[in-house]
Amino acid sequence: MSNCPYCGPKPISHFSAWVENSFSIFLNPLDNLVLGSPIHGLVSTISRPLSLPFVKFLKIIGLVNFNPNLENTDNPRIKVLFEEAKNRGIKMQSIDVLGKNIDYYLAKIKNQKIIFNGLPRPPKTSNPGLWWMDDKKILKTKLASANIPTPKGESFSKFTPLLAHFNQLSKPVVVKPRLGSRGRHTTTFIQTESDLKKAYKIAKQLCHWVVLEEQLPGPIYRGTVIDGKLVGVLGGDPPKITGDGKNTIEELIVIKNQKKPAGVKDFKISPTTPEFLARLGYTLKSVLEKGKNLDLTEKIGVNYGGSSFEVTPQTHPSFKTHLEKAAQVVGDPVLGFDFIAEDITQSPDQQKWGIIECNSLPFINLHHDPLIGEPVNTAAAVWDLWVNKKS
Repeated sequence: MSNCPYCGPKPISHFSAWVENSFSIFLNPLDNLVLGSPIHGLVSTISRPLSLPFVKFLKIIGLVNFNPNLENTDNPRIKVLFEEAKNRGIKMQSIDVLGKNIDYYLAKIKNQKIIFNGLPRPPKTSNPGLWWMDDKKILKTKLASANIPTPKGESFSKFTPLLAHFNQLSKPVVVKPRLGSRGRHTTTFIQTESDLKKAYKIAKQLCHWVVLEEQLPGPIYRGTVIDGKLVGVLGGDPPKITGDGKNTIEELIVIKNQKKPAGVKDFKISPTTPEFLARLGYTLKSVLEKGKNLDLTEKIGVNYGGSSFEVTPQTHPSFKTHLEKAAQVVGDPVLGFDFIAEDITQSPDQQKWGIIECNSLPFINLHHDPLIGEPVNTAAAVWDLWVNKKS
């Protein structure tokens, strides 16, 4: 892996991602057929009790070790899960293979040992949605069938039909890989055919299929739904500057970094910055007009120099209704929906809004340390799944 400005601070292998994402989409129909069959349920019932003895065998032969030292893990989702587990007297360890953490864990809950990957879903969770919820095209189709708003758009593997659809949509538009996370290789504020062609090539580096959709106005929110209930809503903004009519954008970035709140990282000018500004009609040397607010990147959150704000108490009740209905469509107990809305305090039915994606492994930790607002202990809601699960 080499540094990639379109991946962001955590670059991934483009080839590996392309193969995994493309084949996952290609095999999705077969996955859904198999996962919905009685045979899959039988295999799952038989295999679960065998997983722990198998892992113990791997430990005996030296391929696996159990690591209880998770206080300083660099996985923020696991860190909040571990802290809540410790408060509840749940013993939790990582399962490391040849000394490497692979995001698998062992936990002991009420004398029952469980193995989980990423998040401790209850053992009777057998949901085909786990295999398609990250697929932005399938998610869009299923939500639309339930009358849940999503941005207008489609999935494409070739540029010619994508261009034809682009000409039918309101501008600006967004292009992104059909499978992928962290906003990698996503291009926003596309208004011209030349920018569309470049964005298409960027997205195709991570997946054979790309999604083209209208760009909705407003902040991006993460609605975390656990056990069918909306437990937290976190807003995120990209780094922004406000013009003073005197300084250039480059100079305003320096001023912004000098005055940023504690906990927010500096915004760093990268090779993608001039490209992003050009789509908005600016350069780094442009003098931004007084009072004009300008985004600096499509990336959101404090790690990019932006902001995060927990708005669960301020969220209009109808958003809760829509998001919990979306969770019923997907059918999984732990979900993170990303959606865009202009005003989270007002009814979604009175504004343009939509769900843009769903995450099977949501970063529940985002609700634990917002820059603004009261934290929400989403890790507690995850462990409550085990307290409330039916035997």
